[in-house]
Amino acid sequence: MSGPGRRLVAGAALVLTACAAPTDVYDKPKVTPARLDEDLAACRREAFRPSRFALFSWQRYDQDALNRCMERRGYTVRHQE
Repeated sequence: MSGPGRRLVAGAALVLTACAAPTDVYDKPKVTPARLDEDLAACRREAFRPSRFALFSWQRYDQDALNRCMERRGYTVRHQE
C-alpha cells in the first residue's frame, strides 16, 4: 500500500480510536453488582456535561469527575489500555 491508501488507513484508525469508549474499571471489595450500578449512575449524573458537543453519549461525561466521584465512594480506579 502506498501514499494515499496508507494515509486513508491511518486516518480511519485514528477516528476509530477517538470513538472508543473509556475503559476504566472500578474495584471495591465486597461490592455487589447492584451497588456498583447505583454508584456509577450517581457519579455519571454528577459528571454529566450537557453543554459538551459530542457524537456519542459517553463523551458527554467528564471522565476525571466520574473517576473522582467513584474514588470518593471508596472505589479504586484502574485504566485499561
